[in-house]
Amino acid sequence: MSQTQFVLGVPPPTWNDGEEFRIHCGISDGLTRNIEPIGNQFLAYVRRKLNNYSFSDDERIQAEAATEQAEEIILEDSEEETSELLNRDPKDWKEQDHYAVLGLSKYRWKATEEQIKHAHRRKVLKHHPDKKASSGDTNDDAFFKCIQKAHEVLSDPVKRRQFDSVDDAIDDEVPSSKAKGDFFKTYGPIFEREARFSNKTPVPMLGDINTSKPEVEAFYDFWYNFDSWRSFEYLDKEDTDSTDNRDDKRYIEKKNKAERAKRKKEDNIRRGKLIDQALSLDPRILKFKQEEKAAKEAKKREKEDAAKRAEEETRKAAEEEKQRKEMAEAEAKQKQAEEKKEKTAKKKVIRNEKKNIKTHVKNYNYFYPENETPPVEVIDIQLSELDTLFENLSLEELQNVRKQLDSSQDRHTAKKVLVEEAKRLVSAGTLSADSIKHFSPDINEVNVKETTPVEEPVIKTTEEPKERSWSVEEISLLIKAANKYPGGTVNRWETISEYVAYHANLPLRTNDELIKKSKEVQKGATALEEDVRKLQHQKKHADTRITEHPSMREATINYDEPVVAPAESQNKSQPTSKANKNKAKKSTKAQQLTAPTSGNTEEKETSPNATETITTSKETTEKTISSNGTTTTAVASSTSSSTSTSMSTSTSTSSSTSAAATPSQSATNWTAAQQAQLERALQTYPREWKGDGDRWDKIAAAVDDKTKKECKLRFKYLSEQVKAKKAAMATDKK
Repeated sequence: MSQTQFVLGVPPPTWNDGEEFRIHCGISDGLTRNIEPIGNQFLAYVRRKLNNYSFSDDERIQAEAATEQAEEIILEDSEEETSELLNRDPKDWKEQDHYAVLGLSKYRWKATEEQIKHAHRRKVLKHHPDKKASSGDTNDDAFFKCIQKAHEVLSDPVKRRQFDSVDDAIDDEVPSSKAKGDFFKTYGPIFEREARFSNKTPVPMLGDINTSKPEVEAFYDFWYNFDSWRSFEYLDKEDTDSTDNRDDKRYIEKKNKAERAKRKKEDNIRRGKLIDQALSLDPRILKFKQEEKAAKEAKKREKEDAAKRAEEETRKAAEEEKQRKEMAEAEAKQKQAEEKKEKTAKKKVIRNEKKNIKTHVKNYNYFYPENETPPVEVIDIQLSELDTLFENLSLEELQNVRKQLDSSQDRHTAKKVLVEEAKRLVSAGTLSADSIKHFSPDINEVNVKETTPVEEPVIKTTEEPKERSWSVEEISLLIKAANKYPGGTVNRWETISEYVAYHANLPLRTNDELIKKSKEVQKGATALEEDVRKLQHQKKHADTRITEHPSMREATINYDEPVVAPAESQNKSQPTSKANKNKAKKSTKAQQLTAPTSGNTEEKETSPNATETITTSKETTEKTISSNGTTTTAVASSTSSSTSTSMSTSTSTSSSTSAAATPSQSATNWTAAQQAQLERALQTYPREWKGDGDRWDKIAAAVDDKTKKECKLRFKYLSEQVKAKKAAMATDKK
């Protein structure tokens, strides 16, 4: 009785040891099914049950029935024995057909052991010598010997394989590749015959046109790796048993092995040719190739279609993105253009408001009585402070200031408007009190009656007795500082004073002293004759050996680009080293390379008054070491020929200006305020300016009552003045 075991799970940790059992699940109800009695075992059971046989009796009866059935089949299919077969010589047993001798020609290698055994029994009963002797045929046992030999060979598996390997009755030739007919009918039986030599079973057959591709591939893969047991020992010409000599046996065996290897190689070549030919002619392979080609083409077309779709989508997306970007750029450009337009319009309005305010200040004579001419430095300070105020005022505030100025009755009321505006900005913290001097609420106003004539303040050219004298070094530093801090700089004269005092290691100079000295330097050589004599004496008696690289530069206003100063020739009487000479040569070459080569090169403008930049044509600083170890600085300057010409007059103050062209009235009829505005505009819009609009239009807009042409003529006039001075200096040196 069968038993069923169930494997239960591991008890959980919460299992109570006191419990004897636990229900995991219930048992399902039984199922009723119909079982049909069928099969060989059921048939044997029924046969034993009906006949009352035991297992052994049933097996014996079935074996006898199978033997009788086989004998009946063989007897029914008995072959006719020809006279040639009956008269064969037993000695030529290798030449006989063993299957034909036993009557199994149509079975051959397919014959079973039982069939061979019963065929042999039947032939023995028919051709036994004793039976023939009783019939009168004596000494006729030759065919019986052939029967015995055939049974001996076919009943032994090894000998039977050797005979089957060389069975001439089976055709193993490869058909022609050009043979017509059905492929499967032609090559199917051939592969079936070849399959008998395989060591591996089962052997795949050729199949038909509907065989699947994996089966076809498995078929050819099996046959290309075919493992054959076919051997050719049966065809050995000599037998090793025919001699007892060991050497002869070895020779015969070696010879037989060579023949067998040769035949084996030929057989492998034949089978390979058969497989190759079948593969080349197999219609299924052609069909598979066509299907693969069609699949590849379909896949390729699908891939191309997908690529085209992707490309089309990408193109559409790119076009959409491009359109979106173009729209965004157009909107941005439109917005930018509108903003620019608004900004330009606003700038224009602001510029007009500034211009109107400056016009009011100008009309009020810079808050001086009408019969007086305001000093140039006062005009410069007022314009500079106005620019400072403008930078911190919005458009509405500028319009408010302009409206108040429009409604003002006199200069005092107008100035009060500007002072109140400056006071408001200082109180709000927008401006520092130090940046506003003239319009500061704390400064005393100029209380001068318009009806009372007041003499114009004159700056003396000679120093007062109490004023500290100026050294050559201080004058040089003053020129440098004036160039470094041009007109319009916030707290310009305070900054210049600190610069000169710091580098000269001397006390600070007052603004009046600086302005006074600047005007003296600007007037020309007469005011500086004493300084020139001091400088010449200092150069003659001082040690002028250069211990550092000299710096050669021309101090000028940096309107457009730096102007390279011409090289200063060294004093021939002064001893110089070979290295210094080489440096001077290199400096001269560099200056020649950087000098302007065309007439359209813009030169630098000179300042019209002491508040503007002071230009010198040549300045070389030489540092020499004195005997007590202190450093002194000497300024070599041709002051008489290098001082700037006054921009506010039409006459020349130096003989060097005689080389310049005679200026036109539009180039010389300029006020100090207009000159200052031109200089600030040139600094604001240099040559490398890349803004919108024309540079000279911008410059002309910043200068009151002057056109673009007049500004260009003024610039050209100033440039010619500078060129004339340089030419005069070169002539004086020669």
